[in-house]
Amino acid sequence: MNPFKRTVEAALLLLALAGTTVASAAYPERPVRLIVPFAAGGGTDAWARLFAARLGTELGQSVLVENRPGANTQVGATAVANAEPDGYTLLFTTSTHIQIPSLVRTLPYDVINDFAPVAQLGATGLIFAVNPQVKAANMGEFLAEARAAKNWSVGTYAAGSAGAVFSQAILKDEGLDIPVIVYKGEAPAITDVVGGQTQGGFFSVPSVKSLAQAGKLKPIGNLSATRSPSFPNVPTLLEQGFSTYRWPGTWLGVFAPARTPEAVLERLTLATQAVAQNADFRTEWADRDVVVNWRGPEPFRQEILADMKTWDDLVHALDIKPEQ
Repeated sequence: MNPFKRTVEAALLLLALAGTTVASAAYPERPVRLIVPFAAGGGTDAWARLFAARLGTELGQSVLVENRPGANTQVGATAVANAEPDGYTLLFTTSTHIQIPSLVRTLPYDVINDFAPVAQLGATGLIFAVNPQVKAANMGEFLAEARAAKNWSVGTYAAGSAGAVFSQAILKDEGLDIPVIVYKGEAPAITDVVGGQTQGGFFSVPSVKSLAQAGKLKPIGNLSATRSPSFPNVPTLLEQGFSTYRWPGTWLGVFAPARTPEAVLERLTLATQAVAQNADFRTEWADRDVVVNWRGPEPFRQEILADMKTWDDLVHALDIKPEQ
């Protein structure tokens, strides 16, 4: 090769690397988008907005929440997987993100290889809430009432969610042929329970709390390892005798597109850790029934792999067929 050409190519490579380093060091220079693959108004949206405000303070830039619901969180996740890996588009999601591969035959992205874990932030449970016209005061009574009723259905916010799978599992175990209707987010699913179009469903505590206080929803069960601080009188499914349904809760986490520069990922990870350590933020999430439990990228990645196996084993044991 011509020595001059070799020198020019080397110089261009060094300039490119230097540009990347400078860009990473200056990150962030503009607002960051936080994609939430759930509808506005639901529990995940509320958690995300509280987190975004705190993260923006730590980064010194606005963090703008963008709701991208649809296709059981696939729409929002796809947007992040295909985004420029520069740290300006992030995904705020729940453990539904890693449960979907067991429930959907073909995904437009790879959950492991197309995303870089930034941090796990916390965990929460799900409340089974029913329309007040339903007489049942617990899950056993609900199932008995459903068996005698006609045209009943259960709503859920995503096919890959814990609420959806456990709804199907419980109904199957009880031999009840009741449809589980999937909505684009919690808000429309809850609206139909309140309106009586469906009779109940598993939903996040923040989405249920105010409606329960107003008498528009009635909580009768908790899908978590422990009772909810917001509903201390509502027993877990385990306490109600459903020993098969041991579920520790739903985690919340942040991801970046794969191939995001390490310096940017480190900046984001440290910023999320600072948010998690903020006493006011911890109180804000605790008030909405989330226990802050921060984990960095590698521990989070290991938990993801373990959770995917656990979930896949559960889905196969329940003989739930993947969607096309």
